[in-house]
Amino acid sequence: MIVNRQKTAKFISVIGHPLLLGNAYVIFMSFQNLERNTAILVSLLVISLVAVPIIWNNLRKMKKGEYTNFDVSDRKQRMGFYPFAISLFVILLFVFWILDFPVEVIHQTLVFFVMVLIMAMVNFKIKASMHAGIGFYIVVNIFGIGILQGFITLIFALAVSWSRWEMKRHDTMELVIGSFIGVIFGLIGLVV
Repeated sequence: MIVNRQKTAKFISVIGHPLLLGNAYVIFMSFQNLERNTAILVSLLVISLVAVPIIWNNLRKMKKGEYTNFDVSDRKQRMGFYPFAISLFVILLFVFWILDFPVEVIHQTLVFFVMVLIMAMVNFKIKASMHAGIGFYIVVNIFGIGILQGFITLIFALAVSWSRWEMKRHDTMELVIGSFIGVIFGLIGLVV
């Protein structure tokens, strides 16, 4: 039974990984709210300027033994991860601004960027869960589309949080803090 729980937790954790879930959200919301060509360009830029470099960086650092796992679950190891991720978002925001993207795209990216900054600052004291943070950020925004979709996304975000706890990647406080940050910035994103 424990083996099945671990396998289930690992599967949910992978499909709820911030890189996978976050990019799926960007693609979905881009096509939901933007003109088709802009949605394609936003999606491609987020994947190529943020997701691919993070994947490359994490795999490279794992191979060198600097990261113990792809999720960078160690708080001290995250000290090196956050500056890299933050710099990628700065580049993304600059490219969006140079390309004169719609103001909503820049504002939403800025809100997400500040959320990552806050997670980095919180990391000096406690490792907040990025899985939970991004999951609950998305939950709040999906509730803006519809109640049913919001509840389905909420159940998934709770399952992702459970998976991180079950795998012992986060304790309850780290999950609560990550979720709280995600909800706050999700609400800011709705207002903006």
